[in-house]
Amino acid sequence: MSKIMSNTITTIPIYAPNWDSNLTTTIIELEKLRIKKLGGPVPPYIFFQIKTIFHILESIGSARIEGNHTTLSEFVEKIITKETTNKDESLQEINHINTAIRFIEENVDKNTKINRAFISQIHSILVKDLSLPPYGEGSRNPGQLRSINVVIQNSEHTPPNALHVPEYLDELITFINDKYSAQYHLLVMAIAHHRLAWLHPFDNGNGRLVRMITYALLIQQGFQVKSGRILNPTAIFCMDRNEYYDKLALADKGDREGVLSWCEYVLNGLQQEIQKIDKLLDLQYIVDIILRPVLSYGLDQKYITKLEYAILSALVKKPDMTIKAGDLADIIGENNVYQRTRIIKKLKDKNMLIPIKGHSQIYTLGFTENFLIRGVIKVLEQQDFIPSFLNNNS
Repeated sequence: MSKIMSNTITTIPIYAPNWDSNLTTTIIELEKLRIKKLGGPVPPYIFFQIKTIFHILESIGSARIEGNHTTLSEFVEKIITKETTNKDESLQEINHINTAIRFIEENVDKNTKINRAFISQIHSILVKDLSLPPYGEGSRNPGQLRSINVVIQNSEHTPPNALHVPEYLDELITFINDKYSAQYHLLVMAIAHHRLAWLHPFDNGNGRLVRMITYALLIQQGFQVKSGRILNPTAIFCMDRNEYYDKLALADKGDREGVLSWCEYVLNGLQQEIQKIDKLLDLQYIVDIILRPVLSYGLDQKYITKLEYAILSALVKKPDMTIKAGDLADIIGENNVYQRTRIIKKLKDKNMLIPIKGHSQIYTLGFTENFLIRGVIKVLEQQDFIPSFLNNNS
C-alpha cells in the first residue's frame, strides 16, 4: 500500500504500513489498549494523586526537552516547601505546562474538534508572562501565528515562510479533523505531531505546544484519561532527546520511509508507556509495589514515626484505603478518644491524612504535598516509570 488520502484534499498523506510490518502490529496492540475496559479497584482519591504526580513528570519532561534545567528532584523539593509559585521562570514554565494539561483534560473528548482557537489557547497558556528569548521561553504575541520567519536550533529544517503559516495550519487542522477509519487514527496523531513541529506556527514555544496537542489528540481518539487511565506521552520523547530530534528529521524528508519510521518510533513508545503505566490500575500493585515501599522509605528517613507507620500501613491494606479516628483502637489499641484525635490531627497537619471529599471525618493517605512524595518518586524510578533524563543536570 502507498498512501491513504484524507477525504478532503490536502498535501498531507498517510502512508499506510505493510500489513505484516512491526508498525501494523503495534497499531493493533494499541487499538486493544484504546478499547480496554478500565475502572479497577484502585480508589479514585489514590488514583488521582498518582495521576497528579504523572502530570508533574509530563510537565517537567516537556520543559526539559526545550532546555529547562529544573530537575525532578528540585521540583519535588519545591512542592514540599510550597515554593512552586515563586518568580523563578523555570518553575513557571513547568507550571504552565501542567495548567495546559488540566485545560486539555477539562475541554477535550471524542467529539472535540481541534481548531485554530484551541491551538492558540494552549499556546497562550504555555507562554503566559514568560520573558522573551533569548532569556526566557515566552512569546512576543501569545496565541498569535508568527509574522516572522524562524529557525530551529540544531536542525537542518527551515520552517515555512511566515506568509504561508495560516494556510498550512488550516490544512493541518483539516487533516486532524477529517474522518478516517479507526486503524489510521494513531497514524494521524503521529503525523500531526511532526507536521506541527515542521510548521512551527508561533514565534516561540512550539515544542511544548506540539506535545500538548499530541496529548489532546490521544484523548480525542478515545484514550480514557477521564475515566481511569494515566497517559504520559512526553516520556516517549524525553527518554532520548537526540533520538526524538533525529526521528523528526527523518520525517522532515516527507517520504514514505522517513514518515513511517517516525510513526513507528512514536507508536512503539506509546505502546510501551501505556502498558507500563496501566499497571497502576491494579490495586495490589499500587499497595505492594508503590505505597508500602513508600511508607517503609518514610520510616527509614524518619519522615514518619513507628506509630504513624503502623497507622498508615493499616490504612493502605484496606480495600477502600480509608480510616477514621475510631479505627485506631483496633490498629494501635488506643481507646482514649483524646489520644486518637491528637494522632489524627498530627497526620493531618503533615498532609499525610487527607479527608475524603464529602466525608470530613474519613481520611485517606496523602502523598503528593509532603515528604512522602520523595519516596513515591524513588519507587517510581526503581520501577522504571521515570526517565533518568528528568534528574540529569545536563
